[in-house]
This record gives sequence, C-alpha cells and structure tokens, in this order.
Amino acid sequence: MKLFKLLQYIIVIFILSISLIVIVLWNIQEDLPDSNISDYFPNEITKIYDSDFDLMYHVGNRDRFYLNYEDIPIEMINAIISAEDKSFFTHSGFDLKGIVNAFLVNIKNIFTKRNTNYVGASTITQQLVKNILLNKDQTIVRKVKELILSMRIEKRYSKEFILELYLNEIYFGRRSYGIASAANNYFQKSIYDLTVDEYAYLAALPKGPNNYDPQKNYKKALDRRNYVLLQMKENGYLTELDFKKYSNLEIKLAERSDYKYELDYKTDYILSQISNNDVISNNSFYIQSTINQKIQFLAEKSLLDNLSFFEKKYYDWNGSFENIKDILKNDYDKVWEIAKIISISNSKILLNLIGDNKEIEIESNKNLYGSNKINPASFLKINQYVYVSMIQSEYFLVHPPKINGSVLVMDPYNGDILAMVGGTSYKASNFNRSTQAFRQPGSSIKPFVYAYAIDTGAFLPNSLILDSNILLDQGYNLPLWIPKNYSNKSYGQMTFRNALETSNNLVTLKIGLDVGLQKINNFLNDIELYQSNKDQDLYSILLGSIENSLINLTKSYSIFLNGGYLVSPSIIKKVVSDKGEIVVNRGYYSCDFCKFNLDDRSYRKPKLNLEKRNVISQQTSFQILNILEGAVQRGTGKALNHINYPIAGKTGTTNDSKDLWFFGLTPEFIVGVYVGYDQPQKIGFRESGSTVALPIFQSFIENYLVDNKDEDLSFFIPDNLILKKINPENGSFTNDEKFIFDYFTSEQLEKIDNLNKVDEIGGIN
Repeated sequence: MKLFKLLQYIIVIFILSISLIVIVLWNIQEDLPDSNISDYFPNEITKIYDSDFDLMYHVGNRDRFYLNYEDIPIEMINAIISAEDKSFFTHSGFDLKGIVNAFLVNIKNIFTKRNTNYVGASTITQQLVKNILLNKDQTIVRKVKELILSMRIEKRYSKEFILELYLNEIYFGRRSYGIASAANNYFQKSIYDLTVDEYAYLAALPKGPNNYDPQKNYKKALDRRNYVLLQMKENGYLTELDFKKYSNLEIKLAERSDYKYELDYKTDYILSQISNNDVISNNSFYIQSTINQKIQFLAEKSLLDNLSFFEKKYYDWNGSFENIKDILKNDYDKVWEIAKIISISNSKILLNLIGDNKEIEIESNKNLYGSNKINPASFLKINQYVYVSMIQSEYFLVHPPKINGSVLVMDPYNGDILAMVGGTSYKASNFNRSTQAFRQPGSSIKPFVYAYAIDTGAFLPNSLILDSNILLDQGYNLPLWIPKNYSNKSYGQMTFRNALETSNNLVTLKIGLDVGLQKINNFLNDIELYQSNKDQDLYSILLGSIENSLINLTKSYSIFLNGGYLVSPSIIKKVVSDKGEIVVNRGYYSCDFCKFNLDDRSYRKPKLNLEKRNVISQQTSFQILNILEGAVQRGTGKALNHINYPIAGKTGTTNDSKDLWFFGLTPEFIVGVYVGYDQPQKIGFRESGSTVALPIFQSFIENYLVDNKDEDLSFFIPDNLILKKINPENGSFTNDEKFIFDYFTSEQLEKIDNLNKVDEIGGIN
C-alpha cells in the first residue's frame, strides 16, 4: 500500500514537472525573437579611403568589413571550426557529444593543471544567436532560448550562410568585428595574405581577445594559438610537418594604431561634404577620396616645420613636456617625432627617440630660440620630452607654433584635392583654415587682373606702363587715397610682364583703371573668384582687399595651368553604400550618344564633352603662367629659382603683413599656402609672402622631387604662340645679349607691327 502511494506521488511529481517544463518552454517560446536572419546585415561603419584605396578614417569604434562566404579563405574557415566547433557541418545547432566532452576535458584540466585553455560547449550557431538575437546574460532562460533558436536557424539556413554571418559578426579585439578588419588591425594585412599560424591566432581570439594579447601574456596567447593548430592537425587540415612548422613560429603583431579613428581636417571636410549631399541617407558608406597620403604628409610636415622655424625669430622656446602623457595629448606626433632628453651641454643635446628607441644628437647653435637667440641648454632639462623633426638628414628642436596656416594641393585639370592641411593641429582647433578662413588675398589677386587685361587685348606682355604715384578719389567726404608700392618707391616705366613679376601695386592700379574697374569686377565674378562680391570698393579690389578662402583662390589659379577652364574643387571620387550600390561617382566628362538600344534606328558616334567652362583663352592662360615663371626666376619668387623644375608662382602680402600667401604652379599640381594668426595681427616686421609662405612651398616641392622628379615634365604650350627675344627694360624686340623670352600670339604681333608703323619708338605705350 505504501509502495503504491509512493508510486502515485512519483507519477504526480513527474507529471507536474513535465507540465512545468512545458509551461516554461511555452512561455520562453512566446517570448522568443524572430529567427529570421536572412535580412540581417551587420552594421558596417562609414570608411574613408585615399586615392589608392588605403584606409584614412573609420567612423566610430566598431571596425567591420563584410565578406561573403565564397570570399573567405578556406584556411580561416578550417581554423575557426577547429577552434570553436569541429562538428559544425554535422550537428543540428547543438552538440550533445561536445557538451559532455567539454565537461570531461575541463574537469581533467582543472585537476591536472596541465592546460589553462578551457573547452567551450556552445556551437557556432549558438554563439551567432547570442550575438545577433539575444543578450549575453548568463542565465538558464537565455541558454534555453539560445538552444531553441539555434535549432530553428539550422533548419532554415545553410551552414555556409550561418558561418558567413558568424565570421563577420563576432568581436576579435582591437575594435575589430569580423575577420577582415581583424586581419588588418592585428597584422596590417589583407585577410588573403595571412599565413596559417596567423589564421590560427585570429581563430583563437573569440574566446577572449584581451586574454590572448601577446603583449600582456605571451605564453597564454602562444598556447591558445598552438591549441588551434593542434585541432587543425587532428581534424585533418594540417600535416604533422606543418603543425610543427607553424607552432614554432613567433606571434608577431603589427603595432596598434588608433589614428584611423581620429578625425583630422581632410576627413572632417569629407564628412561635411557627405552630410550636405541630399542623395545620401544615414547608411554606411565606403568613400574613396582624392587624397594622396604621401603628398598629404609632405604638406603637413612642410607647414609645421616652417612655421616652427619661423617663430624661432620672435618667440622663446615653448615645447618642453614633463611626461609622455602630456606630450601625447597633442597630435603633432603624426609629423614630428617625440624624444626624451638624456644629456645637455652648451654645444649639443643628446636625446632618445621614443618610437625608434635610438639616440640622436642636436647641435645647440642651430637651435637658438627667441629674439635673444637663447641656447637650448638654458631652457631644456634632463628627462623632459620634446618634439624633433628631421630636415635634410639632420634633427632639429621644434615646438607647437602660435601662428597658424593651411596648405592645399590641387590637380588643376579636374579640381581633385590631393592634400588638405587646415591648420597646425586639429586637436587644438578643428577650424579648417583652407576652407573656412576668409582673409584678404593681397597681391595674389593680381594675376587675374593682368589676365583680363591681356585677354581683352587692352595690354600686351611687353606693354610699357609708368610706375608713378596716383591720387584716387574715394567718394564724398572721404580723403584722397594715395596708394604705394610695397617698397614705398616708384620705378618709372616698366613692362607689363615686369610689373606682375615684381608685384607692382601702382602699375596694377593703372592697368585696372585703364581697362575699367567694373569690367574687371565683372570678370572676377565670372570666374567665380569670390563667393560674394557685392557693393565692394572697386579700387581696393585690384589690390586684394576682399576676403577669400584658400580653396577658392587655389581653384581660381588653376585657369593658368589648364588652358583657361574653371574647375570645381572636389575631395570625393566615389561613394558606395554598404549594399554595394554606387551613390556618388564623380564624372569628369559627359557623353552624348554613349547609350543606345539594339532597336535604335541609327547609330551615332559617341561624343565626349569636358565638364568645364572656358573663361580665358589658352594663349592668355599660358602667357600669365609664363610671366609667373618669370616671377620665380627673377621676381618675388626668386628664392625658388635654384630648383631645376618647372615652377611658376605668386606671392601675396596684405597691409601690415597680417595675411601671407603663396601659390606655386607646377605641371602636375597647384599648391596654395596661407599663413596668419586666427585673430589677425601683424606677423612680423617686413614679413611677406616671400619670407613666410613661400618657404613652406619650397620645403614641400623639394621633398616631393626627391622621389618624383620627371626630367621631361614641362608646362604645356598651346598653339598660336610665338617666342620672341625681349629687352626686359623697355619691352622692345632685341638681338642683344641682355634679353628674356616672351610669348605672343600672331594677332598681338600684328598689333605691334601696326603700332610700330605709326610710332617708331620701338616700344608700346
């Protein structure tokens, strides 16, 4: 009787337990998320690449690049299956045998203490479910949900699709989500270029990336990687010989760099251009920019080096840091190197380069600072940290400059921005001085005035103009304006060419008055020199009083290199969505009749149209370019005339030397340089574009030519130009020894002949 009652109790308890389990499972099932993962796509992050498809900037902290299953290397698949789930291709979402085996292995490891690598029981499918459908709470309910969803997913989807999502979703450390970004962040390689031991190391990471960091615990990382290699051997993916070979290799990771997660001037500008595009939504994108990173680095270093050197004349040393954390708060180490002071004497300073861990010497007499030329021994202390820069194979002390500036390198033929340096430090100020700073261009405006004067036929390259004082009426109740040359001197008669080469103010004003101030103003608006130019003082326009930006001026200077065509500055070549759709594809040409159907009645020859507007003739464009070459050979840019390379250039200096400019033109690109304080003030006594801005271009072009000099490169000379020998003093044609070459159109020569028949003086008045 008692046995019968006990049996009854057992049956009731069993039924109640089963009922409870069913109820719990039913409630869990009711609360389960949808197991449909076909539309799931791991969120990719917008990434910006340079013109060579190298990554420049990664938006946000999660780094991912999605790969389809067929694009995943088989070695990676073999490694991850061996490490995580060797029966993946045969189980139904869970592995009962694996659970029992993992339990026994881990118990054995605990008692023997022979292996610290504990075996997990979750399948790849379960891990995927946990990552994309559930949270990571360590509860029985979550585990049950995970099991149910895994079985459902295994019934609906192929193993290949599940593995594809898994390998693109899981976290590998170093901000890497998915194997493609992990390969790059750990080894600075493509996923396709890894070796077997490197695939094994990546496969070891999902268990705990931080636990297997070689820098923190090399032995633990090595054991885990070799465990994966051993599993690959036991699963038949490696031979015994290969296992021994790869397990004896060191783990060599690339140095970790977070620079790609840090905004700078160029990437900030690119993102602003994207946000202003109505076609682009809030999805993730791959952006190919026009930036050439080698040119970008040269531009950044040229600006920083020269501004720091310039300030040595005016400011005392201000570049010592007491500890490494303080100096790393800045971003100058992208260009300069950090060094620790070891010893100090009056003749030299001994330092240790932090990055290379090598000692260098700096000569004290070449690093004097301030107007009193103070020796570094007076302001440096042992164990302090400083910035140094290598210039022409020699290290110099450098400190963060107070003055600021910008550099823009542009392709004049299509408007592509090859380099954009918006200031000395983005961390200190994200104000982009190449696009947002509007400053007076000063004399850099003059070539456009001279271009209009030649293009309209009002003047010739050898026209003579009297350089003399003039009085200008500024209007009712305003004093007379008596403009002056920069030197405060007048030079008598000079040629049109010589006036531009030497940047003469008075001759420029006379040319403008003769041609017509309103006509020149209309021309400047036509070539889009100004974003806004209404109700301005027409006199001062000729001498560059209206504020402008570096990007707009550099774009405008392109007309002298490309044959007189306007171009639009662009920093983006292509934008592709995370679905592979081309959202933006910058075209440089339009094409008529390029598309046709087979049932079209006739075929028309395709016609390419250049997407640019002509504003001056090719001949005028080259004549101004040639005069600006003369400015480099014997005018305001003559500090560059030792460089054996085609260079044309124009300086710009405003009143009181508050804004300084230089525009360097080469057959390959145009370089615009601006220097000035953010709160405008006088830069220095008698400082000019020649003394401050030009050296920045000089450093850039000299360093560029070290690896890129093409002896055959020259400026393109258009048709209908005739070379003549000219007397530089009076502009007459000559066969004397003292001459310069000048270019004329046949129409200009005909005009000179007609004038000479009337006036036998020999020059043009």
